[in-house]
Amino acid sequence: MLKVRHILYFVIGIPAFILLVWLFAIPEEVIRERIEDAISNAGQSNINTSLKGFKKGLFLTVHADSLDLDFNSLPALTITNLAGCLNPRYLIKKQLAFSFKGKMGTGDISGLLNYPADGEIKIEKAEWNAVPYLTHFGIKTNGYISAAILLKKESAQITFRIPDLDIQESAVIIPFINSFRRVQGVLSVTGNDIKLDSVSLEGDKGYARLKGDIRNNIMDLRLELMPNIDKLNTIESMLIGQYIVSPGYYVIPIKGPMNY
Repeated sequence: MLKVRHILYFVIGIPAFILLVWLFAIPEEVIRERIEDAISNAGQSNINTSLKGFKKGLFLTVHADSLDLDFNSLPALTITNLAGCLNPRYLIKKQLAFSFKGKMGTGDISGLLNYPADGEIKIEKAEWNAVPYLTHFGIKTNGYISAAILLKKESAQITFRIPDLDIQESAVIIPFINSFRRVQGVLSVTGNDIKLDSVSLEGDKGYARLKGDIRNNIMDLRLELMPNIDKLNTIESMLIGQYIVSPGYYVIPIKGPMNY
């Protein structure tokens, strides 16, 4: 009976010990830096992370007013009302891993981060304007974006979709770009390079695929157009005429620096 009691004390004592260590032995500054490093080191990218209003809570929880991400010194996205919970198993191993949730505009973001540089992030129905990095492509639009982001030491892979695209303005001259209503695709980030593995655009006037690379903010892309010829006006038909590869198939190069 005495042995059972000792075992119970030991079992109860483990979480109590972890909680005491969390509250009194681990400074908030150390936790904040580890979280920032876990994101900044993903994909060997030029990503800077800043947590504002960061605080520890009871039972291995953390809170922050906002988390700001910059990519290549450009504002990328901001998460507000950030709340997370650390996994005690990783604390025992002297590692940090935590699940989190927050807001991007009116959209939701959640995920799991493992220090030093692995994790998964999910974005649900965030406004295009809530991701300021997208504005550097020179496109002004309305719409909501959902995405899944896989973070690894070598790269960050992003799968996304915009089911209700409404393009208002574009610095890149693309024929009938404002007719596209649905976008989805996959891109990856390694270091300072972005690779568009496959991005598809669909609309009333046809279908398109965007592929290529953006290296050091210089675009080297190609837009493959498969238009519905019957729905194009005369000017649109003339604009794409010079890019014809075969009947019904056009390839438009998009090269040069991104818009700032």
